[in-house]
Amino acid sequence: MSALELALRNLAAWSVQVAVLGLAAAALSRLLPIERPAARLAFGQALLAVILGLPLVQPWHATAPAVTWSLAFTPSPASVAPLATPGGAPASPVIPGWPLAAAGLLLLGVSFGLMRVAAGLVRLRSLRRDSRPLDAPPWLLALRDEVAPRARFLLSGAAGTPATFGLRRPIVLLPPVFESMPRERQAAIALHELVHARRADWAALMVEETLKAVLFFHPAVHWLVARVRLAREQTVDAAAVHHLGHRQPYLESLVEMARFAADARTVPAAPFLRESHLRERVDLLLKEVSMSRFRTLTHIVLTAAALVLAVSWAAHALPLQASKPAAHAGEVGGEAKASATAEPKLVQKVDPAYPADARTEGVQGIFLIDVTIGKDGAIRDARVAASAPTSERLSEMKAAKGPAKWTPAAQEGDARLAKAALEAVRQWRYEPMLKGGKPVDVEATLTVNFRLH
Repeated sequence: MSALELALRNLAAWSVQVAVLGLAAAALSRLLPIERPAARLAFGQALLAVILGLPLVQPWHATAPAVTWSLAFTPSPASVAPLATPGGAPASPVIPGWPLAAAGLLLLGVSFGLMRVAAGLVRLRSLRRDSRPLDAPPWLLALRDEVAPRARFLLSGAAGTPATFGLRRPIVLLPPVFESMPRERQAAIALHELVHARRADWAALMVEETLKAVLFFHPAVHWLVARVRLAREQTVDAAAVHHLGHRQPYLESLVEMARFAADARTVPAAPFLRESHLRERVDLLLKEVSMSRFRTLTHIVLTAAALVLAVSWAAHALPLQASKPAAHAGEVGGEAKASATAEPKLVQKVDPAYPADARTEGVQGIFLIDVTIGKDGAIRDARVAASAPTSERLSEMKAAKGPAKWTPAAQEGDARLAKAALEAVRQWRYEPMLKGGKPVDVEATLTVNFRLH
């Protein structure tokens, strides 16, 4: 299996693990709701971190590179022709077409997503350049100095809704209608944006947009990012209402800005700043639900435990595969084993006998035989890993299922030929393989091809 094919298979396995995590999180959010926005925000961000760290926190199944020696047989057992490449090194694998096509599509999708983010940043820069400073009254400047002193207010006719961006010198972009609003609504809108600036939410927003662009193909990631952004907006809403001391002007400002954005039909500041979650935010403000700290902590612990069980099951069902064996030889049954990286020197070979009845019937077959060469060079274990009537059929089966998913039902080779191949291979002997000056067991794969010329 090529490195590209292995990477794509791991990506598919990781995607299924993330899907299981996302489905479990969606179900648990209804069974064990976390009604405190700040706690829900922190929990959602932790889940995003877990998604990215899944490959690091789970065990990988090592897939040692197999060494293949191929032998072709004619009806006469005496005419055995070795087909191994010079020096015993296996031929370079040919990457199938589907990994290249899949990798190309993934690269195209990632490029489009990153270009979309870049276009949004260019749009914001253009709006900042074309906007004009707000002639803020003293009370608004005092509010800014209290909450986010480095922020600047700008007015832009192209901005449909207020938006805050930037880290070192945050920009609060406001529509022109802001100047004609009553003072209470101005204070509510400005306070919301200033809280965003104080929290440096712009950095988290850019990380989430990059994550969505890179993992554009996974709906669970998009759903979780949307939930995180809703929790962030609700957290800022709660902070703004607490600062103002009453909810009514704040609710009126939310509704008015939503109405203005719908009527103005203006272009949003950037595609990733258009999400307002107005209905959910208003609903939470009207409910005035106060969830106790103990109940919140209980729901978080139970949800986390259930998610750990779900992702553990997914990682066990679809483990990630390592492209290289472990650096140190592992202990299997009390004996050290190593994976062959070159063909051991064959010192005794017994040619397989082509069964007479199979030859008469014109039966052919190709067999992949997994063997363990012992420390003394003798074949200690041999079994048929896969088989097929022809090499072309075997290649089709490999492409359809992959070497890690072979089952006896998938072996299509003739049983008589398989028996003959195993009986012969078990009598072969090799020079012992050394590692660190000590003889070790070697795992390899032999390809035996019974072919009638």
